[in-house]
Amino acid sequence: MESVIVALYEDVYADLLGNPFDSTERFTERVLAYLRSPTFAMVAAYAGDDVVGQAFGCNMSSSGSWDGLLTPVPEGFTDEAGGTRTFCLNEIMVREPWRRQGIARRLHDLLLSERPAERAVLAVRPENGAAQAAYASWGWRRVGRLQPVPDAPVYDALVLPLAGGRGR
Repeated sequence: MESVIVALYEDVYADLLGNPFDSTERFTERVLAYLRSPTFAMVAAYAGDDVVGQAFGCNMSSSGSWDGLLTPVPEGFTDEAGGTRTFCLNEIMVREPWRRQGIARRLHDLLLSERPAERAVLAVRPENGAAQAAYASWGWRRVGRLQPVPDAPVYDALVLPLAGGRGR
């Protein structure tokens, strides 16, 4: 599974691989950590035998989940209820020839449809206008800025209420 995830990442993010945080090595470290989570989930889209898109994530842990949050949020917002409150959509990516065909949306919906969490969170680069517009149209709302580690870019943190969560 790791080899499929990393190969697609290298293709989709080829222009960013020279940045230390976005390097293949650092991405692989993050993927290995995600794969160790008991809540890891992944969906993939294929054309024949070729992976053309994927989305994956796991629940946020109860400690340190919101480290790097740069924006004040309401009291209790970062409480993770033992690691069951928030599902983190770590990555969603589609190869260039397959974009603008609804694949990302289908991967998104399939991955999030059965999550028992109250909400989902993702981080997106502020300058990524296409992704920002797509996420907004899918119901995601910006809650602030996030820099998960010191050498990472500053991202917009977006949240989406999930049907499986409490109070829905």
